[in-house]
Amino acid sequence: FTVTDPGQQVAGRFYSEEALALRDLERFITFVSAGEEEEEAAASETVQPLWRIDHLLLLTDECGTILGFDFSLGGPSGASGPEPLEARALALLSHSMACPLGAGEPRRPKMLTVGDRTLHKSLEPLLSRLGVKLSKGPMRGWGPRPSFSFPTTRVRACHVCKRHSFEGQVTACQHCRAVLYCSERCRKLDWNRSREDIGHQFWCQRMAGYMSHAQELANLPFPFTAEVTSEDFNKEGFLSARGLTRGYWAGESMLVRAPDYGVRLLGGAKEPMAFLPSGNPFEALRPEGGTALPPAPSEPPTPRTFFGCWKEYYQWRGLPLETPLAVLLSYPLTTYYILTQMAPRHFPELNILNKQSLRIHVVEAGKEFGILMVFWELSVLLPHVSLELLFVGDTLPPDLDGQQFLLQRDEEQGVSVRSGLAARSKGGRRELQLGFSARPYHLLQAPKPDLVIGFNSGFALKETWLSSLPRLQALRVPAYFTECSEYSCAVDEAAVSMATGGSASPAHMNPFRSPFRQAGIDNAMPWYANAFLFHLIYKVTANHHRQTPAPPSPPLPADGHPEPARSRRKEKRQMRMGGRRRK
Repeated sequence: FTVTDPGQQVAGRFYSEEALALRDLERFITFVSAGEEEEEAAASETVQPLWRIDHLLLLTDECGTILGFDFSLGGPSGASGPEPLEARALALLSHSMACPLGAGEPRRPKMLTVGDRTLHKSLEPLLSRLGVKLSKGPMRGWGPRPSFSFPTTRVRACHVCKRHSFEGQVTACQHCRAVLYCSERCRKLDWNRSREDIGHQFWCQRMAGYMSHAQELANLPFPFTAEVTSEDFNKEGFLSARGLTRGYWAGESMLVRAPDYGVRLLGGAKEPMAFLPSGNPFEALRPEGGTALPPAPSEPPTPRTFFGCWKEYYQWRGLPLETPLAVLLSYPLTTYYILTQMAPRHFPELNILNKQSLRIHVVEAGKEFGILMVFWELSVLLPHVSLELLFVGDTLPPDLDGQQFLLQRDEEQGVSVRSGLAARSKGGRRELQLGFSARPYHLLQAPKPDLVIGFNSGFALKETWLSSLPRLQALRVPAYFTECSEYSCAVDEAAVSMATGGSASPAHMNPFRSPFRQAGIDNAMPWYANAFLFHLIYKVTANHHRQTPAPPSPPLPADGHPEPARSRRKEKRQMRMGGRRRK
């Protein structure tokens, strides 16, 4: 490249106290290909010297959007002494956090992956001061090609060798269009794997079926549906354009947006948001310059009008379909859907719709822990039920272990939050109790719940599930889980079979799934948070038999008259005898 004025950017750092847009780079540098180097060098003798890059540091988000870059110059002759990259990389990360390339609010990555093995190792002890986690290992094959260009392209990787799309083109399997490969060699290697090693020949047809449901998953009533369900969905741009960069919306971003990160990058520190603040429970949903949820309707939905889709809920709540609140409300509305429609259908003996209080365990709590106040919407939808939610998982803050909070409706404040156990109103009118256990579920010591729920569970992704699933088998309580895709549901079913000998119900598409499509790295499958629902089917043991639904009522005879009373008494007697045998 050539530098118009080396004195302006002699260090090569293209970041500043003001945001630098990509078009501004034309004022400083001109990139040339390797084949044009000699020709450019000859031309530069009369115009300006040609400078060489010894090292190029490029910082992008997970989709390839460039947030900042830095380079060390070798000078016109290419001579340059060795320079450690750790300090330069740390400075680039810090300045890109404070002022990202292309404008935007300050941000901090939740996790950093480094493409160079040596730099990855040397940065490990330095990143803690910035509050940034480093991945366990470097990203294999990551890095721009010599002829890379700045226009953003979605980052993809080969399913087999994990080569990054920066290095070469990746294409989908010709049959299922779900899995990505960088070469014919990798495709054949994946196809010839054994069934135990998840060979693609055993999954190809099933994945083709999963891909056929992509249009159905994207069938949502929102005006922005086409944008947020496309493969090239730019989530960061969508959130920024609507001012959704504060409160609970920050958790939807790959980047943590805040004026300060506790490391004083911008000088002053700011008091963190209260853990469970009293007042408007939906304040954290408010966009910049906008309003939070409107006041709750005076009458809750009746059993005949329990909501079964986003459109019905939005209409009842008085929300315009243009607002993307469904992204965050997917968690409480999925819980509502399980309580009002799925559990009564699968477990009628629980009589769950007539209970005045319900104890629910939210197992392996993850993202839902960061949006706790949205669960107050359950008290709006089910005001006459006293709900107790116990969030369980070893990723929760240890200092919350064993703590409980009671949320109650307050005419002056909106919602008051009290720590510890407090007197609860009979019938539980407009109140919600939240508890926390920062330990794996199989180590939990608590009363037996009425229901267990896990969001985006991923049984095969965490070892603690191998112990938690047998605990659920022993408790034999109704347990519902959501997953991001049908493929994940199939993997979860195999994990259940291995851990307990039981099974899982067929995956059911969740009408209250998040509308945001998630990007796959080594695949093109449609992924959505809380996309599918299933419940555990426990293994039949000597002491517990699988509960079967009550037999249907016998049909009327052809003449339309009921059977004689003697026949009905005989049938009832047989059913009572069968019930005693089951015991």
